[in-house]
Amino acid sequence: MPPEVLYEVVDAVAVVTINRPQKRNALNLAACDALSECWQQIDGDPAVRAAIVTGAGDKAFCAGFDITEKNVDGRPRTEDFTPRPGTTPVTDKPLIAAVNGLAMAAGMALVEACDLCVAADHAWFSLPEVRLGIGVEPFVQSLWTLPQRVLFEMLVTGDRLTAERAYQLGFVNRIAPAAELMTTAHALAATIAGNAPLVVRAAKTMIYSGQRAMGMDQALAAADGAFAPVSGSEDAKEGYRAWMEKRSPQWQAR
Repeated sequence: MPPEVLYEVVDAVAVVTINRPQKRNALNLAACDALSECWQQIDGDPAVRAAIVTGAGDKAFCAGFDITEKNVDGRPRTEDFTPRPGTTPVTDKPLIAAVNGLAMAAGMALVEACDLCVAADHAWFSLPEVRLGIGVEPFVQSLWTLPQRVLFEMLVTGDRLTAERAYQLGFVNRIAPAAELMTTAHALAATIAGNAPLVVRAAKTMIYSGQRAMGMDQALAAADGAFAPVSGSEDAKEGYRAWMEKRSPQWQAR
């Protein structure tokens, strides 16, 4: 893994750390490509049940794309960043954003692409593109996680959304003092990792399929499809046996 991104797995939880604190963890091309590799590793490793993505240091989760990165001829590499697969994780494992500071532009897009969010109490979010005259089309996905008027205000003003306000709005799941951020994120990840993996995976599929579906009937059909393999699984039988025998279940993900 390039030094721009760190990757480790501890107790079924993968931790991905954007490691450019001197640049407020802004993403250069190497970091984008390394993140893309991380998502593939998470998805392909059966030992990983949940994942956390965070930034190095205590100032920034991610300040967006590093548009100061230059081509060999000295020109900004702005055109090379869109689209970059690293900022749009594709995995069926639950992914938690542990926001340790500012999350701006593509950094906020990365938070949006995660399933859950834990934020330090000093963290904040912003979409400053309106001040730079560049597009914000990826943030249409924020209609599912932020009230419309709050999102519109962020898009047209570029103003900050504090962690506390984001928590009140439901954009953030947990808020913690900076020193307890990763402990809080790991506790949430450990809870998920300890639960039935087939149900966790189907729940994620159901939610996102339901978002994309048109109307309640289609959403119910998507939910039926997502959970079809679960009820008759070996894990379902094991969960019931463990409950009857008053012990912890031994999940096999089958």
